[in-house]
Amino acid sequence: MVFLPLGVPEDIDKYFYNREKELVKFKSLINTLNQDVSNQIILTGNRGVGKSFFLKKLIKSLPNNILTASIDVSNIYATQKGDLTEEEIMNRLLEEINKSIEKEKIFKKTYEAVKKLIAKIKNQNYQKISQFVLEYPQKIVNTSDGKIKGFVIIIDEFQFIGELKSPESFLELFRTYLEKQDNVSYIFAGSTSTTSDIFDKLNGVDGTFGNRMIQFKLDPFTEREVRNYLKEKISKIKFDENGFRQFYKCTRGYPAYINSFSNVLSDNVIYTKNKVIEEFYNKMDQIAVKWIILWSSLSKQEKNIVTTIIDYEQLKWNQLTQKINISEATIAKNIKKLKNKGIISNNNTYYQVDDHILASWLKFRKNEDSYYPL
Repeated sequence: MVFLPLGVPEDIDKYFYNREKELVKFKSLINTLNQDVSNQIILTGNRGVGKSFFLKKLIKSLPNNILTASIDVSNIYATQKGDLTEEEIMNRLLEEINKSIEKEKIFKKTYEAVKKLIAKIKNQNYQKISQFVLEYPQKIVNTSDGKIKGFVIIIDEFQFIGELKSPESFLELFRTYLEKQDNVSYIFAGSTSTTSDIFDKLNGVDGTFGNRMIQFKLDPFTEREVRNYLKEKISKIKFDENGFRQFYKCTRGYPAYINSFSNVLSDNVIYTKNKVIEEFYNKMDQIAVKWIILWSSLSKQEKNIVTTIIDYEQLKWNQLTQKINISEATIAKNIKKLKNKGIISNNNTYYQVDDHILASWLKFRKNEDSYYPL
């Protein structure tokens, strides 16, 4: 039995599928660094659509004269127990930038010097640290004697920047330095929509980059793409036509959902519509294991908001505040956190839960236990 990855695998080529056109577009934008032209890019898409997977493939496919560094702001947020700071983001970014030159012989002295510096800068002046970090990639290019032509820095799960006390000031700092650099491209990737507050702060008309960043949205697979993906990766799992359509309905074309559900199916069964539904609910706790961990990380107030929205499918702000017995300021604070975690969104004035597998698991558990998981 072949098991599909739930995270980003080391052997990225083995599991990469159907993003070739997007990859070509990204590479063409990055390769302009060879002509001293930098592009700033924003990549969005709901949780589970494959952004981190795609970015790892992009990094691997870039030429040797373009270096890369990547940080995941959600991981920094988690390790800081929700107390995200600008200093910690800068420190992590510096570590990753420096790692990218570790194997380059011409930067051996630079790497060692900065490695020692990293151990000393924890309590240094933030303004000096940020200036050093944001100028460092361009300086690497400038001192490489032409060997390095560009630097790509990926800020994954950038929506967590919204948890900073002053995200606008932090983003403005990036813009100030990027405008002066010809060989550094940033990719801001996030599990958020173009209608979110942090997207607006980053690249809205009145945002930091004023709608000048190149925007990409990674979409779920179509029904045809899912059919071909399953045929290529796990051909032993069989569906009849109605069974496949139900499988697509359950997974909605999201690679993370497809992989998670596929891993609990057997290769000695032909799955009909009813059999797919039966398996989806009988093995829901196995399918949703990553989402169960996500749920356990939420606060009691965050959980209350999510389950209230699920009870009513979608709610307007005034409806939500009437149904939850906490202050509007507290609700707004937790709504912001849930948006930043890619769990809920508000489109057309309605709040809704975006994460289909999380919502399905919660509904399933309430139906089984008569109450939502704590």
